[in-house]
Amino acid sequence: MKPIEIFIDEFEAIRLRDYHDIQQKRSAEIMGVSQPTFHRILTSARKKIANALINGNTIVIRGKDQLIRYKCDDCGFKWQHPFKEYKKCPDCGSIRIILLKEDEKSSQDSEESLMDRKSYGGKGLGAGPPAVCKCPNCGYESPKTQGVPCSNTKCPECETPLCGNP
Repeated sequence: MKPIEIFIDEFEAIRLRDYHDIQQKRSAEIMGVSQPTFHRILTSARKKIANALINGNTIVIRGKDQLIRYKCDDCGFKWQHPFKEYKKCPDCGSIRIILLKEDEKSSQDSEESLMDRKSYGGKGLGAGPPAVCKCPNCGYESPKTQGVPCSNTKCPECETPLCGNP
């Protein structure tokens, strides 16, 4: 059987919307595309995955060689995008963004390390290093919810988006 090709933007759309349960508007912002474009990418990915599941095809992810990887130096959140440059972390809003080097790319993309990644169902209990989400305005803290960026939660006391706190 012929493998089903999923492009990296389709994989990222599935990861953001379905795995991390980030709302479509925010997911589109993170990917740097419009909501209609994000919806088309997501629909295409879901159809391909459904086809692979129903017909027993393997899924191949294409475009890794063009992938840009980022890591937040404050909260440890990692993300990737094939072409957009980021000025701040989509999770905590920090401007301390690290562009991961080529040697870090290849070691992280090996098949052995893919199963260690939380997004592949591997090791780990949370959605990254933060144990709690903290309000930068008033100091309110709440436990980090797995797969939900802290910035998606507002402080119940002052309505400020929370930040990841290691």
